[in-house]
This record gives sequence, structure tokens and C-alpha cells, in this order.
Amino acid sequence: MRKSPRRAAEEPEYARLAEQALGDLGLVHLRWATPGLGVGYPNSHPFRFGPSTFAHNGAVHPQDRLGEMLPAEWERRLAGTTDSERYLLHIMWRLEERRGDMIAAVADTVASIAERYAVNSLNAVLLSPAKMYVISWHDPARIPASELRQRGLASTPEEVAGYFHLASLVTPDAVVVASSGWPQPGWAMLPNNSVLVVDRITLATSTFSLEPASRSPAGRLPAPVRPILS
Repeated sequence: MRKSPRRAAEEPEYARLAEQALGDLGLVHLRWATPGLGVGYPNSHPFRFGPSTFAHNGAVHPQDRLGEMLPAEWERRLAGTTDSERYLLHIMWRLEERRGDMIAAVADTVASIAERYAVNSLNAVLLSPAKMYVISWHDPARIPASELRQRGLASTPEEVAGYFHLASLVTPDAVVVASSGWPQPGWAMLPNNSVLVVDRITLATSTFSLEPASRSPAGRLPAPVRPILS
């Protein structure tokens, strides 16, 4: 795993690694730093817990309450100060409680964070040794439209509305998931409030729905999720 707090254009290692095939499962994540959180190596994506690697695109507020996201024993495992690292640790905590059921752990986590905080997006990719999990969850009402226009990244209502959209491309020898720039031919949009699971060996895909956070108060576990055939 390689990461840096510098912009990709200013990071020589990024240009070098971007031209190399490093394995059969990979994650490249470039994002803006969340205002109010320190910029440095411990706060840079991706984050790792055991054999799992995680990257998140979004922000959780208020920042002065981020310490309430985790039980005390899990809060002490933090290496940095970000909402994103806490998001990963919340999933890992729930994974223990759910006896290894990753989809239930993600559903618990998304419901808890969305119910207790102001969140624009919980979009994330989690790599495990056997599978890739792509979490699609965002609040269309919290898209940073003015900032997108200011940076020249969106000029139409459609471009603004699609800022947090995720899409997948399935080929005979690969499954690729990416964000921004949709629609494009051959790419399928991931439903909001869902998790796409890709098997590392077979490349088989499954999509699971997540119960909307408004129906899942933080003090109650969400209902069991049901697979959507893909």
C-alpha cells in the first residue's frame, strides 16, 4: 500500500506506480481533503485494518462529535483523526459483532452514521483478501454544488446531481468501479443505498440493498439485507 498527503500531480511515486501492474486487485483513490481535518500521512487514504484496505469519498459532520462514532476501545485504535478512518473501524467493529457478515456490518455502520450525523456521502471501497466491496450511499441534498461549480467540475444540473454516482464496468477478465463522469457507454450505475460485492477469483458480482437510514435508528440494527440479482 502506498499513500501520500500530497496532490497526485506533485507526488513522483504516483506517476511511477500508475504505469505499473501491481496485482489482480487494486484501489486508486484521489480526493479533496475535508476542511477542518489535518492534512498528513496518518489522515491520508487508503486506511488499513488487518488485511482490509479502505477508501472513502465524503464528509461527516459535526467534526467535534466524531469521537462519538466508535466505542472507546475502538476509538483508541485510531492512527489519525478523520471521519473516514472511524468509518472503517466502525465496519470492523460491527463485523466482529455480526460474526463475519460483511454486508450486515456495512448496513449497521451506514445506518448508525447517517442517523447520528450530517453526511453528504458514505461512498467507499473496501478490499479484503477475497472480495471487493463497493458502498454506494449519498445524500443528493448535500452535494457541494457551489464548490463544484467554483472548481469548474460541474456546469450543468445533471453534472452536479451525478457527482456522487458510482458505476461499474464488467469485462471478461475484470470488474472496474469508478466515480464521476457518468453516463458512459458500457458502464452500469450502482443504485444509491447499496453494496456491490465482487469475488476476487471468479469476478462474480452481487448487489445488496441497504435499508434507508431514516428507517434504522442508531439504537436498532437494520433489517436483514436481501440480495438483488445482477
